[in-house]
Amino acid sequence: MKLVTTAVAAGLGCAMSAQAAQGQAQEAPDAETEVSDRYRSAMQSARWMGPMLASTASTLPKGHFFTQPYFFDSISGGTHYPGSTGFYQYGLVDEVTVGLQPNFALGVHGPDRGPAVGDLKLLGQVRLTNFTPENRIPTVSLILNESLPIGEYDRLGPSEVGHGSGSFATEIGVNVQHYFLLKNGRLLRGRINVLQRFPHGADVKDRSVYGTKPGFRGQASPGNKTTVILAAEYSVTREWVLALDIIRESTTKTIVKGHDADGSPVKHIFPSTRYVGFAPAIEYNWSDTSGVLLGVWIAPKGHNRASSVTPAISFSRFW
Repeated sequence: MKLVTTAVAAGLGCAMSAQAAQGQAQEAPDAETEVSDRYRSAMQSARWMGPMLASTASTLPKGHFFTQPYFFDSISGGTHYPGSTGFYQYGLVDEVTVGLQPNFALGVHGPDRGPAVGDLKLLGQVRLTNFTPENRIPTVSLILNESLPIGEYDRLGPSEVGHGSGSFATEIGVNVQHYFLLKNGRLLRGRINVLQRFPHGADVKDRSVYGTKPGFRGQASPGNKTTVILAAEYSVTREWVLALDIIRESTTKTIVKGHDADGSPVKHIFPSTRYVGFAPAIEYNWSDTSGVLLGVWIAPKGHNRASSVTPAISFSRFW
């Protein structure tokens, strides 16, 4: 009898242990589902257009367009340099986005002159991973851009200002993006951009953006540029977002070699530069597809680089 009682007790113990294990197994999915639902709800109640400087790691859905023109006024040493740039992108497939980034200088030749064209950048982005409420891993993309030297840079007139480099340039990098759910149910979105730019060099004639004089013949080797951007956006409400970028850029020395009109050799070395800047901004997104950003890019004096302040406004539209 004692043996039977012991066996029954052991059997009941095993059954209870199995039920407890099953309950824990059920609890874990329930807890995971709850977290996923909270992320999904928070993402549905937030609209974004991106901070002022850092680019997204997400790609566009196949067949969709995204446009985001910027208008800015870079102020350095009391001189204004108004201009415009922007992103015009298309979802080739869900994991691949291509696009253009034109650059313009505005009003640099006086109030009665038209804009000047700068170099054009071709954009390419391939997404490797994707953040979802269920699969909360950072979105990661590889970047491959190519700059086309279409802006004027040499053979400039006595008072003409160039806005190109004359050099093709390849840019490679990685973009990362992640969402953080805060205790108040709102989202903090973080971005990291790491980019490396490799100019291929340019032939230079006469007066140019590289400080050469009429009659000069030679070559310019612009320095490589490394850019690292950290950014955060806080979804205050469905429509309003606060954003902040922190950027560090460094450029290696630029070398210009050749001969002046009289045949004398010329060698100019522009030293390397680096600086750390930041760009606070505010976003208002009146729909899931449209928004406006107002911010200012502040770059204190750096190594061989003057300080600058660049207020800007940007409009975004998803098609």
